[in-house]
Amino acid sequence: MARLTPAPATSRLPAALIALLYGLAGALTPFLLLQLWSTMALAEQPLLWWAGRALGLLAYVALWLSMVFGTLVSSKGLGGRLSQKWVMDLHREWTLAAMIATVLHVVVLVTHAESGVTPWAAIIPFASERLTGEIAMGTAAGLVLVLIAATSWARARIPYAAWRAIHALAFGAMILAIVHSITAGTDSATLGAQLLYLGTATLLSVVTALRVVLAITNARA
Repeated sequence: MARLTPAPATSRLPAALIALLYGLAGALTPFLLLQLWSTMALAEQPLLWWAGRALGLLAYVALWLSMVFGTLVSSKGLGGRLSQKWVMDLHREWTLAAMIATVLHVVVLVTHAESGVTPWAAIIPFASERLTGEIAMGTAAGLVLVLIAATSWARARIPYAAWRAIHALAFGAMILAIVHSITAGTDSATLGAQLLYLGTATLLSVVTALRVVLAITNARA
């Protein structure tokens, strides 16, 4: 009779850390919504404009989460401390969410006449007459995301080194997205938005630094 070997346990985040993350998300979300609501009341912008801005924020957060989990994938779940399947699934799901939210964000702004964003400006950097540089950075970030998505879909036909090089452009897209959000966002002056950008940039930097440290450690081992 064959001897059964128990399956290895799946790495998981500590329960205390999960509770802390949920607590922070729950505390921060109402604060951000109140900040956004107060800015809406003062700015007296049309509802369609704010729908576009809300979708832009959603696209930014989804892209950030995709980057965080993508970095965790490349670090093999922080050296086995996290489930590789878990971080890979979340990376894929948040990447898809970022693509969908970005497309909706662009569609809403293009169809809203007062936004000043034309269809050409949505696909060609520096084609916008309004906020030319600010919108160009968002357009460039979107084009990079499309390139990454296309090469990921055709990954089997692309040399691995080329695919990795193209995939690394995601960091550039993230930087462009941050600058675009801060400079073009109508709520960037609010404390909630500033905390969002500062917090996401800091956490992504920490995860990236851990990835680099693990790579150096493994190379020396």
